[in-house]
Amino acid sequence: MHNMSMINKNELKQRLIDEGYIEEYGLDRTVENLINLENLENKAAYEMLCTWLKTGKIQKFESIEGIDLKFLRDELHMKNPAIILAYGMLLYDPKHNAIALKREKDRRNCMKPAKL
Repeated sequence: MHNMSMINKNELKQRLIDEGYIEEYGLDRTVENLINLENLENKAAYEMLCTWLKTGKIQKFESIEGIDLKFLRDELHMKNPAIILAYGMLLYDPKHNAIALKREKDRRNCMKPAKL
């Protein structure tokens, strides 16, 4: 059993920088977290990462506890790598992480001025 990721760490790091991630803000941790998706029982998030690295595209996924790609993108304004991580979290612990993501949406809505 080999645990060497197929993903090149430096290549992934560079992609994150290209996406606007900033070195000082926990970039290395994000790289680790993404690579660690390979260790999840459900490999779908890791496959999503590999596809994104190859094509720059994120595939739609079945809604999990009411959360889908559109929600992450439109409501939480996530960049692609964050979407991949959120998907991994949802696969790993759907109920708990869906609640956390919905709270995040509510928190952000509180910060926006009310629409008249």
